[in-house]
Amino acid sequence: MTYPKSLIGLVACVLLTACSSNQPETNTSPYTVIPFEKGMENIQEIKLSDIAEKISFIPLEMTDASLVASPKIMSIVYIDEKIMIPCTEGILAFDESGKFIKVISRKGQGPGEYVFVRCLSANEELGLLYLQDHIKMRTFKPDGTFIREYRIPTGPTFETMVVDDSLTFTAYMNSTGKRPFRLLMTNHQQDTLKAFPQYDRFEIPNGGNWLYFNQKEDYLYSYKQEVVYRDYNTDTIYTVTRDSLLPRYLLDMGKYHLPKDLRLEVAYAKGGSEMDAMLKEAENYLRPTILENDRYIVMPYTTWNLTNRDLLPELMIYDRKSKECIKVKDGAFVNDMMGNLPFQPDVRVAENVLAEWWEAPELIELAEKGVKLPDNVKDLKDDDNGVLVLVYLKKK
Repeated sequence: MTYPKSLIGLVACVLLTACSSNQPETNTSPYTVIPFEKGMENIQEIKLSDIAEKISFIPLEMTDASLVASPKIMSIVYIDEKIMIPCTEGILAFDESGKFIKVISRKGQGPGEYVFVRCLSANEELGLLYLQDHIKMRTFKPDGTFIREYRIPTGPTFETMVVDDSLTFTAYMNSTGKRPFRLLMTNHQQDTLKAFPQYDRFEIPNGGNWLYFNQKEDYLYSYKQEVVYRDYNTDTIYTVTRDSLLPRYLLDMGKYHLPKDLRLEVAYAKGGSEMDAMLKEAENYLRPTILENDRYIVMPYTTWNLTNRDLLPELMIYDRKSKECIKVKDGAFVNDMMGNLPFQPDVRVAENVLAEWWEAPELIELAEKGVKLPDNVKDLKDDDNGVLVLVYLKKK
């Protein structure tokens, strides 16, 4: 893990794929209200043993072919007992102990090769990997067998999700404040089957067109047999069907909801000292990411000033069973299961499995300060590959 974990950029796309071969047409369940504002006053220390079944520290083997350089942490995938890590060297596959298996794909112009890795994800039920660059999707089996590639929608997109290995949902940035649609449903031939309207409208000074992203967020994700959509400017999270968007969760942000006149698109359009003042004020408002699991919804969050590298991520958790929302003390779970390194999740890599990435020099420095690490990562060297920490959450 390297702080800070929030970055500004021009375009972001994180490919996530449905975990079922059948996307449901309807979801009649009433939406759940998550009392985020109330949770900010409910600060508690939470131990991993309270919420997790087990934890694994996985030091990734270093060979001539397995250097993990600049990994795309938000696209790490855990499928078929393999860990898939996209990085500048390619898509690298490791087993659950960290032993290097093979390179799934590399840069190139041949079949199954890519120009650059924009995002990677998996369909656990179908046993498929999806690799995306700026214009194409490539499908692989977890053993590296290349299956197909096809073009995908382009433009100011946030994320693309493949459903049933046949349909594609693409989330678009409302970068002008007036974009008419927020989601497109297309097939492999790029035929538009449905455009989902965008109702959130706002004014950008001088008609600006500003794009930004935070690398720790998902606009589309899958949970069980359902596709889920979330726009960070609004507080409603939707279940996506082929016909409509159905409210799934309402984040009750209260006083932590960002007003329209402080949105980042507006601030960047104004620029200069006025932008700096707006970003400073935006530090009073919060921006949670949703990591949905069977029992717990884990919510790493930052302020809306994504340029302030001194502001570290915090952590909220919602317990479906107790209906309680808790701000996790010190921004991380207490690790009482293996060593004592606190756990602050970066990403959900599979259902009920959360992950955190650490570079080797970071862990070495922490060990020198007295943090207790498991035996299998005590002898790290500065030039070793990083370590992936996996936490398997309780399901009930």
